[in-house]
Amino acid sequence: MRPGLLSFDAFLTQRAADRRLARLTHDVPLPEARGLEFGPAANPIPLPAGLRVSYVDHALDAHAGLPGRAPIDHAWAGSGSLAEVIGDGGFDFAIAAQVAQYVPNLLGWFRGIHGVLRPGGVLNLSLPDRRFMFDAGRADSTLAELVEADLLAYTRPSPRQVFAHTYEARAAEPARIWAGEDPARAPRLCGEAALALAQARAAEALAADAYLPCHCWVFAPLSFLDAVEGATRLGLFPFVLNRLAMTEPDGFEFFVSMRRDREEAPEALRALQHGAIDHLRQILERQRRTAALLSGS
Repeated sequence: MRPGLLSFDAFLTQRAADRRLARLTHDVPLPEARGLEFGPAANPIPLPAGLRVSYVDHALDAHAGLPGRAPIDHAWAGSGSLAEVIGDGGFDFAIAAQVAQYVPNLLGWFRGIHGVLRPGGVLNLSLPDRRFMFDAGRADSTLAELVEADLLAYTRPSPRQVFAHTYEARAAEPARIWAGEDPARAPRLCGEAALALAQARAAEALAADAYLPCHCWVFAPLSFLDAVEGATRLGLFPFVLNRLAMTEPDGFEFFVSMRRDREEAPEALRALQHGAIDHLRQILERQRRTAALLSGS
């Protein structure tokens, strides 16, 4: 049994009590299916043994020093064809928990995963909500940045991505932000040397043929939806969104579920994509207004 795999009954019991696990396994076929998990590190998602899971990361030795790490089956940098790397397709699901923010070319990563899922297959992921963690001082990533990374087919974080991550991160904790602390007043995570360190690390990223881990992308739920909407209009985002779960109080991550739709006609697919985005936007706006009323703001 691979790391993290449970008996089917144990999985159902755990999922019933764990909202995070339920969201990351939304619409995953049970009790048997083939799937991928991206960036499992030492914490692969606990799944039932009937699911055949392959692990993918940016390198075969990614997180090699971590105890209990999951064995990486395939190395893929997130640009180009994932199908050529895996040598297979028709997967039922893919899961990426707190991984997408590290991917240098996010649009290319989405397309690669889409290409190996069967029609009807799902990708479930979680992303940090930048408002409630150390990215709180950074601006939301833009469509222009997504397109740039895609056109240049980044396979490792760019100097700009490394610089922003190093210089702009704040020593802000979710619980303190939820309690009312202004993260903009928190000290820089890298201290007084943050500016010089950011420049040095950016230069290293340019000169070295190496992967320097950093948060390449920063989003809140609505800004992620905005970015997806723009990429969809450009024909650069292939999925149809299923769900977008807002960040819960005292938490720091939100969840997205998307599917490779069975509809292949471009105009019909685009209509499904925009309809799903509009529907989710209405839900998020209602939730935002409700939260504002409850907080008295």
